[in-house]
Amino acid sequence: MTMPMFHRMPRRFEELIGNQGADEFVGFMNTAFAANKENIVEIVSERFERRLSEEIHAFRSEIKTEIADLRAEFKSDLAELRSELKGDISNLRSELKSEIAELRADFKMELKQEISDLRGEMNEKFAEVYKLISSQTKWMFGAVVALTGIFSIIVKL
Repeated sequence: MTMPMFHRMPRRFEELIGNQGADEFVGFMNTAFAANKENIVEIVSERFERRLSEEIHAFRSEIKTEIADLRAEFKSDLAELRSELKGDISNLRSELKSEIAELRADFKMELKQEISDLRGEMNEKFAEVYKLISSQTKWMFGAVVALTGIFSIIVKL
């Protein structure tokens, strides 16, 4: 329900055209303005819809561009991260290999030293055993010679 634009005419104009003419003229003006108002609202509404559609299309295009840029940036960052990780893993592997090689060399040297020390100790112990056996053999030989001499004296008696 639209509200009329004109309620009444100026008095001087009303006197010129009369009461009935003034009422008809006011009705005519209100009808004309109402029709014009509907046309204007329709035109403005169409323009607004068209403008809104254009803005939405532009916004969607911008969003698509931004998403494509973000994807490209993400792929680039991901590739860079992969490359970095590969380099770090390669460095860790080489460090680990060198550490293992160093530990093996240290272990080998320590093992050789321990074996050498044990051989030296064993040789010392063997030398002591040989000395003891040699000493005991001398005593046994001396005892056998003495007993043989004593036994032959006892037999002659």
